[in-house]
Amino acid sequence: MAHPPEKRLELRTAYIGGLPLETAARKVRVPSATARNWYRAARDAGEDWDKFRAASLIVAGGGIEQAMARIVAAGLMRCEALLETIADSTDVANAMQAMGLLGDTVAKLKAASRGMMPEADRLAIENGAIKAFVDLAVRRHPETAQSLLATVEAWASGQR
Repeated sequence: MAHPPEKRLELRTAYIGGLPLETAARKVRVPSATARNWYRAARDAGEDWDKFRAASLIVAGGGIEQAMARIVAAGLMRCEALLETIADSTDVANAMQAMGLLGDTVAKLKAASRGMMPEADRLAIENGAIKAFVDLAVRRHPETAQSLLATVEAWASGQR
């Protein structure tokens, strides 16, 4: 039986919120096997629900602060996963795609935290500029993509 995408999101939310996977599956009314498949598929796609869950539990608090902390924690975990993908990648196109996703993730964090975290606005602007520059450079000079990637990685890790 096919499930709407909302069911997967409900399962993810319940699991990250602290329920065991089997309990979350019962709560959202999907078979346990389906829940395990969705969990594995997310992990294989670079979205580790356990990391989000741990981050969520660490930043637990109350009110709007809790909501913002969860958004930021989830976004930062996604950024970390993308940075790991970039660092571990031997495929330049894959690494560049991950860099693009990293830029998009930072932009989404900016939108979520606008006004509450001014430093996130600054980082999103910087990241957007870097993403635009890298995209342009790779399009115009694809033969230098590997060296450009190494340079951007060095810059990102503080090796100035």
